[in-house]
Amino acid sequence: MAQPLRCAPIRHLSSRAVGLALLASCTVYNTPKVSELPRPATADSVAVASPVKAHLLDGSTVVYRTGAVIARDTIRSAGRKVAYRYNLTLADSAPVDALPLDSVVGMEAFRNSVNGPATAALTVVSVAGTALGLGLAAVAIFGSCPTFYADTGGVPVLEAEGFSYSIAPLFEGRDVDRLRTHADAVGDVRLEVRNEALETHYINQLGLLDVRHARDELVVPDAGGRPLALRRVEAPASARDRAGRDLRTTLLEADGRVFSTDSGVVDRVTAADQDDFIDLEFARPTGVDTVALVLRMRNSLLNTVLLYELMLAAPGAKSLDWVGQELEEIGPAARLGRWYAGRMGMHVLVRDGEENAWRDVGRVPDTGPIAWKDVAVPVPVPPRGGDSLRIRLRFVADDWRIDRIQLALGVRRAPARELAPAEVLGAEGAPDTAARASLDAPDQRYLMTSPGQRFEVRFATGPAPVDSARTFLLVSQGYYIEWIRAAWVRGRHQPSTFEPSDQALVEALRRWHTERADYERRFAESRIPVR
Repeated sequence: MAQPLRCAPIRHLSSRAVGLALLASCTVYNTPKVSELPRPATADSVAVASPVKAHLLDGSTVVYRTGAVIARDTIRSAGRKVAYRYNLTLADSAPVDALPLDSVVGMEAFRNSVNGPATAALTVVSVAGTALGLGLAAVAIFGSCPTFYADTGGVPVLEAEGFSYSIAPLFEGRDVDRLRTHADAVGDVRLEVRNEALETHYINQLGLLDVRHARDELVVPDAGGRPLALRRVEAPASARDRAGRDLRTTLLEADGRVFSTDSGVVDRVTAADQDDFIDLEFARPTGVDTVALVLRMRNSLLNTVLLYELMLAAPGAKSLDWVGQELEEIGPAARLGRWYAGRMGMHVLVRDGEENAWRDVGRVPDTGPIAWKDVAVPVPVPPRGGDSLRIRLRFVADDWRIDRIQLALGVRRAPARELAPAEVLGAEGAPDTAARASLDAPDQRYLMTSPGQRFEVRFATGPAPVDSARTFLLVSQGYYIEWIRAAWVRGRHQPSTFEPSDQALVEALRRWHTERADYERRFAESRIPVR
């Protein structure tokens, strides 16, 4: 029997909220390790001591096993060993001397540390098999880790995006997303998993939570991924943002009319005051001590600007050092994680009737800029406070797009049956048992995918219940490594790698606010096509 929910303040400060990624083109499950990249000897060259892979526009890969020297617009091998160029299948190779930088899509420093028995060759998703188009690669800013699609009447429909801010192995994260899709006639749930960005994805686990519940209940995960069964859902009586705008109509339905921060609030942002907020008012619940705020939302592209332009592009080639070396160390990774978790995400506060002050009762971490996410935040009902329950959402200005806000008066924890994949199928429909086994549980085995790859995962859920309803929640865990673009390596750059600071966040906000329309257009257009 499921127990009624008792609310405790949620302090979800997981450092998984930030991420970059490390790519290994070898077809193995691995835990990548990266060695240090020295500082450039001159203003226009960088000496890279670790092995480097350069991924080219025609789909081939050049491997510099003893490091590389990047001088102006050319890459050469460091040391005495010759660099070799491998074709799409990684089977044939040829020596390479000087490599023009304008032939490169992205670069990575690498060292493969193979995990013994956990190592398995990929068969159906090991090679994308197609070259990236020159025009697309030049403008590609689409990125958000794995994207998950369901087939609805022959049309792929986006359902979720996984661990969007897990940018390095130490930031490996776990996401739980509510699915709208249903099981087919034989009880199977099928999802297509895509890599549509210039990233390498390391997927540790994919699973499905099968939640049986009453037909009048809505099942939504909380910020920690635990299923909640909700009843008696109502809209806010009042909703106003920091600019004083009346948002009640905007937030009433999941209809595509969405909240974004007023431009005047963004214009006034400083390092000491970066926030926007929404004040909500509901009729005071009676007979319950805990309710749940239900949000349907996704992030803006503010995080993308912060990651691409400030963390990666501004330092140029030194970003290889930051991703491959610094974020592999506990100290720098912890500093970045604490800073990001302290600034980003959404805080939920309730007005305490006795103290007449806002009390922080929960936090929702950033979820990603592509797929809408449903999340529920348990909120304690203050013992005093008049006829209204007042809730405030506080967040960095323009970090969120919010489609709907509701309050559930009935809340309980919902038990769930967890299912591992029954089958993994490659792009041509052939099953891959090794790939399926790597996704069963969070362990040292990873399924690695490259840009343009896709596969299908099938879950056998069994027949539908006759006396209740059921909702499926997708579990995804892993991390990703961003490709360092050739365009980010050219030209003059700041003298050091990224340092987290409130001023850096303000700079990202300024750039995002200035470039918003163009950035959103380019983001939508630069999704890597899958094969």
